[in-house]
Amino acid sequence: MKHFLLFQLKSVCYDSYTYFSDSVANALRALGHKVEIFSAQREPLDNMEKYIGSHFDAIIDFNSELSKLRMEDDSYFLDQIDAPFYDVILDHPLYHHDMLKQTPKNFHVLCLDKNHKSYIEEHYPHISSVHVWAMTGEDICPTNSAYPSKNIEILFSGSYTDFRQAEESISNIPSFIGDLTKDLISLMKNTPSLSQENALKQLLPSLDEIVEETFPLHMQACFLCDTYLRAFRRENILMQIAKADLPLTLCGNGWRNSPFVDFKNIQIIDDTSFRDTFSLFRNSKITLNIMPGFCNGTHDRIYSAMLNHSLCLTDATPILQQQFTHSKELCFYDVLDTDGLIQQLYHLLASPEEIESISKKGYLCAKENHAWQARVAYLLTIV
Repeated sequence: MKHFLLFQLKSVCYDSYTYFSDSVANALRALGHKVEIFSAQREPLDNMEKYIGSHFDAIIDFNSELSKLRMEDDSYFLDQIDAPFYDVILDHPLYHHDMLKQTPKNFHVLCLDKNHKSYIEEHYPHISSVHVWAMTGEDICPTNSAYPSKNIEILFSGSYTDFRQAEESISNIPSFIGDLTKDLISLMKNTPSLSQENALKQLLPSLDEIVEETFPLHMQACFLCDTYLRAFRRENILMQIAKADLPLTLCGNGWRNSPFVDFKNIQIIDDTSFRDTFSLFRNSKITLNIMPGFCNGTHDRIYSAMLNHSLCLTDATPILQQQFTHSKELCFYDVLDTDGLIQQLYHLLASPEEIESISKKGYLCAKENHAWQARVAYLLTIV
């Protein structure tokens, strides 16, 4: 039996961090392991000192800031606990530079993308290990494997960000970083498979200001490139679906202040908690996923949809193409071919038997290979 300590210090992004942490804890306990959870919602932060001098087989936190937490003598808080620390990073590492550059003794990272893994290994060599570890969701009706009735045709679950605001912010930042960000966007806009780090490396010969040691700082400084491209691609794809008069349901923050609010074929569902989105997946014939710039990664939306009998329609990444076959467990589309995406949606909605067949195969695949039990089994091999 192993002994784990999980921290829950933040409640953001529809409470997804807490959901992931609770799910990991429940799956570990189901396998007979001991789990302690420190929740900032239930205890004052000063109570974290009770763990000083303790032993655990692993400490786990999500998008953590624990790595930079210091004691009065300037030593790392994590070094006062006899345990490896695993930070589960749910975004591009460029957003976590201030944490990743810290040097506690037994620092490990779990991330969602093979490119992110390579990036961390290259630029943060002090980190003891890096592994790709995907998040997932849950089957809300585990005792009923029958295909459920549906009243949502196409669902997209995620927040709305206006890319025009990001564009305005870019125009207001200092000229060098602003120009560099614009150059990155220009290079990446029509090449979804190009990561920001590889795009920046392509620009390096003409950028004498950047040296190897400052590369992560320049990545961090150009974070609005990532923000802009995610927002632009999301709005562009969804707008083509809206204009095609396809029935689309949008769930998440910001949609009532978006250009989609006036479309009669668009239904907007106000914010729900992360756990409540699973019932929306179960009620949806098709769940659309738009990868958030993870060029060789995954997203929990994919597995959550499959676990709830919804056909997932997603843009492809190499890691997803290794896991799934197009039109078998899910369907892939090309983000640059919106006409093809529209035709694929028309075809699927006109073929309910095909939707059900793919959804059933996807459900069985996800139950066996992509539920929390499988995720925690792999985590145990890492620990």
